[in-house]
Amino acid sequence: MPILLLAYGDPVAKDLLKKALEARYGLHPIALDALQVHFKGRARVKLGPVATSVPVDSTAYFQFPNAMRWDFTVKPLGLPIQRGIEALCDGEYRQGRGNKTPSIVTDEASINYLRRRLWAIAAILLTPLGEGFVKLSQNGPSSFNATNTQINDQVSVHLRPNYTIEAVQVECVNPETQRTQQFVMRLSEDLVEIDGILLPAKLAAYWDQEPAFEIEPINVVMNPVFERAVFTLESETPA
Repeated sequence: MPILLLAYGDPVAKDLLKKALEARYGLHPIALDALQVHFKGRARVKLGPVATSVPVDSTAYFQFPNAMRWDFTVKPLGLPIQRGIEALCDGEYRQGRGNKTPSIVTDEASINYLRRRLWAIAAILLTPLGEGFVKLSQNGPSSFNATNTQINDQVSVHLRPNYTIEAVQVECVNPETQRTQQFVMRLSEDLVEIDGILLPAKLAAYWDQEPAFEIEPINVVMNPVFERAVFTLESETPA
């Protein structure tokens, strides 16, 4: 049975997405209404004037199509642990850092960054790109754009000759440099099956060509039941 896509747009782009889905999941992609993925890896952070690589834990939460959340914990050697949360829910964007109570983000550059980066992370799963709120367009012989029409943001998906994802990228403001840059996530060709779903074995993120972090999936919960407070961060209190 062929894969049924609800996404609309350019036929060539739809065909590329179908082939990418088949390369990842075969002819029967998993139906995902919600997903939680825990990652471990290393992140590049500045400690004073020096950039160094430190351990990082992160967790992504998705309630398709309109709620996403990204948690991360950075553990610099000999220094306090740094925690952060970024979340999108029903058009509102929230952010928490350290022990501060999470708050609604109103700065447009920060909203742009949060929303587009979360959409890029969702694109790694592929299945959200086939939903009816997505418009597809071709931008090269082996790449396509997927626009989330609910938030009006676009991610570019670049495929290898075997139709596995090589990279996804979005343009947004880097909060460290305050400049508009390309946020790029490069996926390893190797896949791992974790708790019933196939994911890239490693993900490496960059701002333009500058490394940001490298992570690998550790465990997955498919179709969990999330309370709305998970994405509005109402359940988060200062430590």
